[in-house]
Amino acid sequence: RSMNSFLIIYLIILLFEAILSTILKYAWQAEEKWDEPWYNEKTEHERNSSKILRFISDFLAFLVLYNFIIPISLYVTVEMQKFLGSFFIGWDLDLYHEETNQRAQVNTSDLNEELGQVEYVFTDKTGTLTENEMQFRECSINGIKYQEVNGKLTPEGFSEDSPDGNRHGLVRLFGFPTISHPSWKMFYFREALKNPQPKHKSEFLNKEELFLKAVCLCHTVQINADQTDGADGPWHANGITAPLEYYASSPDEKALVEAASRVGVVFTGISGDSMEVKSLGKPERY
Repeated sequence: RSMNSFLIIYLIILLFEAILSTILKYAWQAEEKWDEPWYNEKTEHERNSSKILRFISDFLAFLVLYNFIIPISLYVTVEMQKFLGSFFIGWDLDLYHEETNQRAQVNTSDLNEELGQVEYVFTDKTGTLTENEMQFRECSINGIKYQEVNGKLTPEGFSEDSPDGNRHGLVRLFGFPTISHPSWKMFYFREALKNPQPKHKSEFLNKEELFLKAVCLCHTVQINADQTDGADGPWHANGITAPLEYYASSPDEKALVEAASRVGVVFTGISGDSMEVKSLGKPERY
């Protein structure tokens, strides 16, 4: 809106200059000696032409002479200023976070003028002015309560060093480990009576995996751009699995995606219209 106002003002100045110069030209030529000086005698066509047409022609001539007053590169200049101004936000020491050694990230050159339009900041007392950090604690899958213990998704009541928990963190339900919670003893007994076939072990594992895949796919989390370069990302560098660094506007979403990655279902990025995950080490695309 500001640039449009400036352009209108420049246009008004240009028209004023052209009209004033045209009027002054005819005022100057009112004297005969300046109407047709020896170095600029008029042709017959010029002498016989209409005065109105001559005025319009002179006006347009002055318009062309003075058109440089309107900066054609105004938009380019302003865009360049906004681009360079975005660097100052990154250099601002007041916006530097010492604990994580991070500076402010500017993802759009329009941020300066967006901030310039802020007059009032409305805020509540919880989370907005404090550190709004979220950590995954527990969840309910198919009516069974789970909690994360040392990077493993464990049903409530399981011992921490359950021998049947698999290496990816998804615990198997029908390994009959040591159980401290009495309700779980009844649960195992009932399930074994209903269907003692081993297929239930993978069936319950699939439900856990399905839950974690839903958590990995329903979000707006982004991955650090440095880690998305290359064919397989940071996964097999020197044979060591490197954890992905996630960014999100919602700390809830980030906590859930990070928890799922610790347990074994990892969100690895977005490719076009598809989302990619690694479920128990197996890449999948949705």
